[in-house]
Amino acid sequence: MKKRIWSLALAGIMVLSATACSGGSDTGTSAETSQTAQGETAQEGETDSAYSESFKIGIAEVQANDESIQRRAYFEDYIAPHYNCEFIFSEQCNGTEDILTFIENCADAGCDAVISYGNEDIEQLTQVCQEYGMMYVVNTVRINPKTEVAFSGGYENFAAFGSDQTAIGQVFGDWLKENASADGSEGFLICSGLAYSGNLQQTEITQSCLTALQELYGLTYESDLNSMVISSSPIEAANDKGINIYVYPGNPNKVEGYLQGLTAALQTGKYGVMLQSVQLYDQTGVVVQETEEALNKDIKVAGMATVSESLKTAFATKDQFGNPTVNMATAKPVSLLCASGFAQTYNLLTGHRDATLAENGDAGELNTTLWPITDLETLDIISQWDTPEGGKWIVDYDIVDSMLAVNNPELTNADMQAIVDSVTYESTLERLGE
Repeated sequence: MKKRIWSLALAGIMVLSATACSGGSDTGTSAETSQTAQGETAQEGETDSAYSESFKIGIAEVQANDESIQRRAYFEDYIAPHYNCEFIFSEQCNGTEDILTFIENCADAGCDAVISYGNEDIEQLTQVCQEYGMMYVVNTVRINPKTEVAFSGGYENFAAFGSDQTAIGQVFGDWLKENASADGSEGFLICSGLAYSGNLQQTEITQSCLTALQELYGLTYESDLNSMVISSSPIEAANDKGINIYVYPGNPNKVEGYLQGLTAALQTGKYGVMLQSVQLYDQTGVVVQETEEALNKDIKVAGMATVSESLKTAFATKDQFGNPTVNMATAKPVSLLCASGFAQTYNLLTGHRDATLAENGDAGELNTTLWPITDLETLDIISQWDTPEGGKWIVDYDIVDSMLAVNNPELTNADMQAIVDSVTYESTLERLGE
């Protein structure tokens, strides 16, 4: 395929703006400064007819962190100039009303679609976008009962992309099976996060950990496993083997005294493995180290994480037993998730809805997973990819091109999922190197 590059004239008029959820003023960033493809050199006046149609897409953000900065750089600096798109970004949206306001702002700005990272009231917001003539593509998964109607409702403007929550949970289960002792005598503390309020990822991780322990030690729980997963109060997962297993819900931002309670649980000396379904390593590192020293007990930690300097520090810092502060962390390939959402959106916008549909004709989804990191060397490599500075995006133009039905009219949702599944740490390392 011929490389499509912006002419200077188009770059001069293309303004990428940020639109606040509350309808605040826009701030512009010229696409003239946008980054060209990895290894690609811009040539004035050259165009790719496959992407001659221009689209404006809103991005509804529900968080403001390193990941959202990565997303903006990928969409704004990498995707926009190559695929003839303009993106506008919300401020942090806190709930349905904020997203609804942003959708209305997008309609006023002439947007063709909204990609939302909020997954509440999806059917209602899909209908609103439908009334405005916009596509609505959501970062969600079908296993959430709240999303079922949106998937099966026949909405022609809806599609989804998200994280394979079951596979993410299995990452924790697999690590546990490889690192737990033969008899479970060390004890296990599972931080279930907001599973009690319906957080799918934290539910799957907690469920996978309890199931892995059940299979590993052939134990029987005295209480129903699912009821322990969604308990809003700390609960001992009592079992017939007498293994210490403690499910501790909440997170520091939602529950007052959360860290104090977690510290107290660790200091009982009953738990030598802590499994964190929510990112906590950066807040529990000192507590774990002090508890290890006081009890002369090694405590292993596995948890959710963001590739960052604090995670590097956690892997580089050794405890008195010679182990890092965190033993396993997860890495999210941000551009893979972004590319999945963009491909679903672009296929809808270009009249290739069939490529977004599931095999049964319902709205389809594309699912990505997280990559486990167990050493500083791997983290150092991954931290060079998907950076806001660009240069080494995990998902480049070739991969995105292969997910667009304008290039392959026979493309199916299953084909797209196979492409997503093929993007692994190993395949990325081979392509991008260290």
